[in-house]
Amino acid sequence: MMSIALAEAPAFPTLAPPLTLRLRQETRDLHDRIEANARFARLMAPDLTMAEYSRLVARLHGHHAPLESALEAMAHRLPACLALHRRLNRRAALVDDLVALGYTPDAIAALPRCEALAIRSVEQALGALYVLEGSTLGGQLIARHLHATLGIGAADGAAHVVPHGPETGTLWRDFRLALDEGAEAAQFDPDAVIAAARRAFDVLDRWMAGA
Repeated sequence: MMSIALAEAPAFPTLAPPLTLRLRQETRDLHDRIEANARFARLMAPDLTMAEYSRLVARLHGHHAPLESALEAMAHRLPACLALHRRLNRRAALVDDLVALGYTPDAIAALPRCEALAIRSVEQALGALYVLEGSTLGGQLIARHLHATLGIGAADGAAHVVPHGPETGTLWRDFRLALDEGAEAAQFDPDAVIAAARRAFDVLDRWMAGA
């Protein structure tokens, strides 16, 4: 009788893992590829040169400036709790850094721009934001390394490294919460967010590997 009762017992639904856990697991290969990217790998090298660093900053500006503009255009479709006005500040910091590194306004305007990552949906915006926001987490370590190797800080070429300052942890935690709660409430398609994050990682990696 016990075996029959167990066989007839209703099955409980399996809870889906939080979206942020899925994102971490399902983008790990691309995250590892980014870390192995030659430019990013050289960033933490003990013999990093100022010329290498300047080229990296210029390349990052070419990626982040158009991406932040595209995300701003989507702000009206994204949850207000994301507080985009507090997050999309890296392109301005990168301009300040480039000026500190010797670039003129005309030279900055002439830098190549990455146009490969179009943002046309909420899911694409969230996937791109996941890549941007996650990249802020190692900023303090990078900032210390740049100070030790090149003698520069936020005022003279490294402002973009810790763009959110002391708010970094809070903004990351709030972003993860918004993703998990939004996915649970079916406000967007979690699979599409993951696909968008994978594409954003791939575009960044390819762009930084370019000339």
